[in-house]
Amino acid sequence: MVLSPAQLAGLAAGHGDDATLEVLRAGQLGRRRLLTVAAARAGGTGSPAAQCLALLTRAERADPAAVAHVLAHPPVTGWATDALHGRPDAAYLAGLAAAAALRAGLPFTLAVPCPQGALLLPTVGGAVGLGAGTAVVRGTGRRYDAGSAGDGRPPPGLSVHGPAGVVRATDGSGEGHAPARGWLPSRRLTAGRDAPPTGVLVDDQDPHRSRYHRPPTSRLDDATADRLDRLTGQAWRWLTDRLPAHARGLVTLLRTLVPLTPAPSGDPVSATSRAALGAIALSVPADPQTLALLLVHELQHTKLGALLDLLPLHAPGGAARYRAPWRWDPRPVGALLQGAYAHLGVAEVWRCRQHEDVRCAFEYAFWRVQTARAVAQLAGSAELTDDGRAFVAGMAGTLRGWEPAGDARVEAAARDVADGGAVRWALANLVPDDDAVAEVAYAWRRGRRPPPIAAPAVVPAPARPASTGGTGPEAAVRRRLLATTDHGGTDTGPSGAERVDHADRAYAAGDVGGALAGYRRRLAEDPGDVDALVGVALAAGWLGRTAAARVLTTRPDLVRALCHRRPGADPLVVATWLAGGPDEPLPPER
Repeated sequence: MVLSPAQLAGLAAGHGDDATLEVLRAGQLGRRRLLTVAAARAGGTGSPAAQCLALLTRAERADPAAVAHVLAHPPVTGWATDALHGRPDAAYLAGLAAAAALRAGLPFTLAVPCPQGALLLPTVGGAVGLGAGTAVVRGTGRRYDAGSAGDGRPPPGLSVHGPAGVVRATDGSGEGHAPARGWLPSRRLTAGRDAPPTGVLVDDQDPHRSRYHRPPTSRLDDATADRLDRLTGQAWRWLTDRLPAHARGLVTLLRTLVPLTPAPSGDPVSATSRAALGAIALSVPADPQTLALLLVHELQHTKLGALLDLLPLHAPGGAARYRAPWRWDPRPVGALLQGAYAHLGVAEVWRCRQHEDVRCAFEYAFWRVQTARAVAQLAGSAELTDDGRAFVAGMAGTLRGWEPAGDARVEAAARDVADGGAVRWALANLVPDDDAVAEVAYAWRRGRRPPPIAAPAVVPAPARPASTGGTGPEAAVRRRLLATTDHGGTDTGPSGAERVDHADRAYAAGDVGGALAGYRRRLAEDPGDVDALVGVALAAGWLGRTAAARVLTTRPDLVRALCHRRPGADPLVVATWLAGGPDEPLPPER
């Protein structure tokens, strides 16, 4: 399957039309089909795996759509990849074959190893309480009606015999009007005006669904499952009304929602995995607007992951050396591309909501600025392929076409928070070369112009998401704009103790000169005060010291290293000298 330049451009712009999305969907199905066959053949001829492959082949001949539906189940990719790397799961392959045969209406009997006493039939349901050992799965040939899934009725004609007993997917009357003991039917999102089409599963039982930074939940209770279903319907209606292109993307590519355990902070979390494209994993959020944002974010990852399976956009590997504004640690080019494309969607959601209140306007301005900065880094990367450069150019074009937030205060606050994050990232991850620092310091002591400055080493900080933080001038500006606190310039420092900082308060109130004086005093007392160095960088920009501000934002590590060599040095003076600026020249050392 090949995408045309126009289709690639449509994806790069942020969406992709229906035909393009169908290419991505078909590419994933083809990949899973090949991986499944390879994993089954790895079990050897004459093995139970070969019997399962034979049943899948029979089902394919009888009803190709039935097999396609089962193999579209996102965890199949990870299961097959694990099997090909020496970690087989024969029970899962048998479950795939049984599910396909049920959907195709074929009679079958399979002996299945069940060391945990449970067996999943992907897209259909799971049998539990079987007892450890070998189970026998039988289907009578009655076709599985997916339309009845989710109402508590198991598939007709299915039985699973295990060492500890039998799970029959009928109620004794042969009609299956009540759930069988030991049977957990797959849950599906409700069909209707307010929800995605039928076929989207809430995957809370697949043994291969653990592919994310947060662990998945166990099977949801009915109340939580109903709440997720209701929120998804409301989020779906919002997306259909406001961002229909993303809604269409979900129709084509979304196959499962995987509930995740909430973060300790209580903040909503979401994730996707290249080993399970088509699944979106998330904690159950508090409101449908948040769910819509999570869905768009992860849909973007899904589209780009599926595209990368068809078309390389960058060289493989690569060092973690780029700044992703949403991460504290450096990222390789592929991760930066993934993050930039996902946040293109995030910014678009906030763009739709910017007129609701000042918080939404700020989020739009902030993510538009941050995404544009990430895309600018990508545009300068030599690691991109020709297609990758075209893709990045398409993202840049979309961002250029978006208007700024209507409130100048909001735009200014977004730039402050973005610039402050750049200073903090550089201080955490950049280490100047010792010889370069010595050479620059020598020129400094002699009152000469700075020599050409060598690039720093990138020494990654611990991996974690970035945040706007609770301290420093940018945090004070954000709090003042959003009016989320009533304690003025009070900040909470790393130790947890609150302190009133007059420099942050002055900066947030617009007294930039007074704030700069306060930050310089703080740095004279403590050269390691990161918040104060951020404040100097931001204040310098507002006071027109743009060259010095650029140095303080891009190379604060070098400024800090030079200040350590001359205790009491003023970082703004040092940055001005490094920039070759004329104001406040540093006199030669006596």
